[in-house]
Amino acid sequence: MSNDAMPDPQALRFSVLGPVRAWRGTAEVALGSPQQRSTLAILLLHEGTTVTIEQLTTALWGAEKPPAAVATVRTYVSRLRRLLGSGARIRSTAGGYALSVPQSALDLTQLRHHLALAAASTRAQDPSAVAEHLEAALALHHGMPLAGAGGPYVENQRIRLEQMLCTVALDLMSVEVSRGRHREVLPDLTAMVKEHPLRDRVHELYMTALQHSGRQADALAHYQQTRRRMVDELGVEPGARLRELHRRILEGTTTAGVAQPHRHPARAARLHQVRARRQASRARYAVARDR
Repeated sequence: MSNDAMPDPQALRFSVLGPVRAWRGTAEVALGSPQQRSTLAILLLHEGTTVTIEQLTTALWGAEKPPAAVATVRTYVSRLRRLLGSGARIRSTAGGYALSVPQSALDLTQLRHHLALAAASTRAQDPSAVAEHLEAALALHHGMPLAGAGGPYVENQRIRLEQMLCTVALDLMSVEVSRGRHREVLPDLTAMVKEHPLRDRVHELYMTALQHSGRQADALAHYQQTRRRMVDELGVEPGARLRELHRRILEGTTTAGVAQPHRHPARAARLHQVRARRQASRARYAVARDR
């Protein structure tokens, strides 16, 4: 194998799908104060496009900027340049800064890569490959997105990333339900029902998995409980799809997915690790939200 194919043992890597962190090889880089860490996060999230000084100061402080906001941002960028070295060059551009890193160096771009592969596998009608790529995407999630960073922009981006990760998890559960893996996905769906009690799609998948695990009464009882909560808290009935699923369960006309062969042991072990990480992330979320 040529030297060009060998990974650089001192290459920089960055994480935003959990705490904002950086590593040079296996050694973590100390990123400094929360606002300096936030500055790095903002640049990473713009993925190589220019962030003006005005955008940076607004992202960090909103409308209530300190008098020395511009000078403070420039100090943060100067310090980050020294910390990161030549492995990730923060470029000065017209009126601002830009930071470009290889796709493999940022977990968010890796996640998008896996989602693109999952979409291609969906078009190829290969549900097994879809599930593998979605599992690989979720394996990049290591806690509350952008933890350790703050400011108005980061808070909005945290919500966006949480929604993206939730959608990926639901997409994976949907694929697994369609493949007849109802009992396997019930633990994850049970947790997701608690996390997202007013999200119809979560309840659809949960009720379907219950029904095809031989728990029709539990599926019907869950619908009634969910309906009462939606009416009491939102003043609305469940959506049309959820109501239709309830009707079909009552009539016994739901169609089960085709049961698939058991996973290869290595893949089963990886999914177990993904689930363990998600459970740990849920626990960290609960602690962080309570603070």
